[in-house]
Amino acid sequence: MGLKLTVTLLLTLIFMLPLTLAEPVQIWSYTDKCAAFSVSFNSKGYVGLAFGYDAELLSPEGKLLLKAPTRGIAYSSALSENNVLLIGTEGSWVQAFSEPKELLWEKKLREAVVSVSISPDGDVATAGDAAGYIYLFQNGEMKWEKKVGKYVWSVVLSGDKILAGSDTGIHILKLDGSLVWEKAFDGAVRRVAVLKNGIAVLVVPQDESWSELVLLSDDGSLIWKKHFNGYVRSISTDGEYIAAAGTTGNVTLFDSAGKLVYSTPLLSYANDVATLDGYTVVAYGKNAELISPNGTVEWFESFNGTVYHVGFSPTGYFVVDYGSHDVEDCYSVITAYSISNRTSQAGESGGVQESEGEVPESESNAKVPEPGSPGYSPLIAGGILAGIALLGVLIWLQKRQ
Repeated sequence: MGLKLTVTLLLTLIFMLPLTLAEPVQIWSYTDKCAAFSVSFNSKGYVGLAFGYDAELLSPEGKLLLKAPTRGIAYSSALSENNVLLIGTEGSWVQAFSEPKELLWEKKLREAVVSVSISPDGDVATAGDAAGYIYLFQNGEMKWEKKVGKYVWSVVLSGDKILAGSDTGIHILKLDGSLVWEKAFDGAVRRVAVLKNGIAVLVVPQDESWSELVLLSDDGSLIWKKHFNGYVRSISTDGEYIAAAGTTGNVTLFDSAGKLVYSTPLLSYANDVATLDGYTVVAYGKNAELISPNGTVEWFESFNGTVYHVGFSPTGYFVVDYGSHDVEDCYSVITAYSISNRTSQAGESGGVQESEGEVPESESNAKVPEPGSPGYSPLIAGGILAGIALLGVLIWLQKRQ
């Protein structure tokens, strides 16, 4: 074997090895007709799907456990710890299901049910609709309804409170329907999420020309605020970190104190984002990529269809939902990947460090940095150095012959 061929083969193996070691492992795949409009998880790794005209429940191994018809297109979903699957439909219904194919209860609301949330035991549920109402249900009975605006984008059950985002702001209510506090912004609150030290809200104006990610204390006081030049379509949190992506040109991750962990350039507009332990998976076009805690793009994959959703199970795997929403060719594929061998490195390298604690009022409008260089990968760097060393040895041996 000639020197050139030997060098080429060895270098190829060396460069491929670290990349192979870095890639997540596919563990299962599930497909069905029509489109998956919502993907939800519980802490045990079960997956709830609002899938076309059905409510579907998958095991952590990707096995179909429940498939039941819904009243109209299944639009939003939430999954309890005991596998009660709550579905909101475009046809203005909220429905609860459990194994095997059992409809527990259903109620017709005013307009499309945009967001739903359910308690860990499955007994308490809340919903927000496009008519601007928040609803609370207990054991299938509607306890109350409250109009807070013209459109409710997001509802979250958190302990003994309901957190709701609407076109008029954020609203915090007790389970009896009484208002704790509310706060208005210069745009609609598209998403509400709970972090370990506060309540995060995503603010987007009607023209979607900019976005703000705001963290509030439990009493509504400002902790920090980040401004984006563009439309943040999706945010995700594991309680410690919060990721944001959309038309901003970057995938951005902050810790709960508001420190920038990384802001990694993205090749196109993002459809969805999910984060866990500093790892972030993002969907854009027909592609998905996984970003490690140091900001490096660790894994990239192109799929045979548009990637609409991504999500992390608290048990350590993530899913990618891709397919087609065309009427004549409507399908979705849910593919799961394991990253259980990962260890959290968030904040160790690759991030822009900011001051700890609350952000002073003078810095509350801090803008997210413009796209920078991708993160550094020690695996790839190690492969390059090993390749250079090996090449030098081979050349030296060749000269001695």
